[in-house]
Amino acid sequence: MAMRMDAAYAELVDRARRSHAANRNPAGITATDVSRARLYCYGYRGQVIGTFHATRVALDQHAPANGEAAAWRQRTNDALADLADLAMDTISDDFRAVISTLHHYHAGVLRVLESLERESAAAGSIHLSRITSLFQTTIETISNSGGLPCTQDTHAPEQASFVVPSLGIVIVPLVYGDFHSWNLAWLGGDERNVPTHQHERGVEIHLGYEPTHGETVLGESRCRCDEGYAMPIRSQTRHGWVNTSEDPHHVPFIFGSLDHGGWGVYLDVEARTEPVATLEPVPRDGPAFADMVYLERELDRLATPGETARQILIAHTVTDRDGTGGLELAASRVGPERLVFHDVRYRIVSIARGSGRVRIAGFERAVDQHDHFGIPAGMPAELIPAGDTPLVVLDTTIRTDHSGGAA
Repeated sequence: MAMRMDAAYAELVDRARRSHAANRNPAGITATDVSRARLYCYGYRGQVIGTFHATRVALDQHAPANGEAAAWRQRTNDALADLADLAMDTISDDFRAVISTLHHYHAGVLRVLESLERESAAAGSIHLSRITSLFQTTIETISNSGGLPCTQDTHAPEQASFVVPSLGIVIVPLVYGDFHSWNLAWLGGDERNVPTHQHERGVEIHLGYEPTHGETVLGESRCRCDEGYAMPIRSQTRHGWVNTSEDPHHVPFIFGSLDHGGWGVYLDVEARTEPVATLEPVPRDGPAFADMVYLERELDRLATPGETARQILIAHTVTDRDGTGGLELAASRVGPERLVFHDVRYRIVSIARGSGRVRIAGFERAVDQHDHFGIPAGMPAELIPAGDTPLVVLDTTIRTDHSGGAA
């Protein structure tokens, strides 16, 4: 089955093809082409621990049926590994975004699809047919997105997530930028808690939306959380979540590091084995949790009619230590005069309340509560409210005030 592509994506792929046919000549590639290619490339980057990883895991459950199938399987695995490795490459802000990065992503996913289909034909396996279909479905959320891929924190798509080996929790990648990412810890399976762990050179912000009933862990302390929260976490600081209710409580989180990129969430993890019960129980409003924010209160306050207003909830200085970078989290009400972002850093946006439209690089799409998208550095983005419910958004960047940092 042919991969579905929207018109803009198909045009970019064709421009890259013509460029390569002319010895990689960039003539005719416009600034708009570059901007649009970057958006698609960042969409693909988010699959580094999504379907590029999960498809290999799914294939490992089914041995190749014969020699021909084994050859196609090896080609699939090699292509998936190459696609994941692209996450380490810079997404350029010039013609290379079209004729190099997007070209390689597109060629790679076509190679995976062809190899899976050939193996399925050689083996006659219904399992391979399903694996192929799931891979293609995820890829088409990018190639057929209309130019602005959006992800939601409402579910864990099949064959598009990552299980952290040392913790046993499912991580759903939502948006992956240059040095930070927005993810979802999906806790609807056997594991209902976030086991206590820490990151050597990574920083985080854990988010909790109501209803929430449990205890959050930070450092040597734990506190009761029955209201929405946003909790900044410095590097080398233990943290976790214990759910005390019968219902699942999923934990969106932002991870960042100027040392190893936003995908470092799965390589910089140290499980802590100390029982949570041994940690000191303290009040939420005490000094141990002084930087934690009452997230729902802030969102509710902004969810009233009024002019555009943006407030920093957590400053980057809270988590910035020794050049790891610090995560900034802000909340904004988007009024009739709209909200424009234009920054030198990659920004991730989450729609927290209401609905509206977003415009980037000439692309425009509707966005609703739970949608997440990224804004590449140097590209202006405009948010426009729609409907009767005020549009409230969260946004995050990573930066450092320390010399030698990357941002």
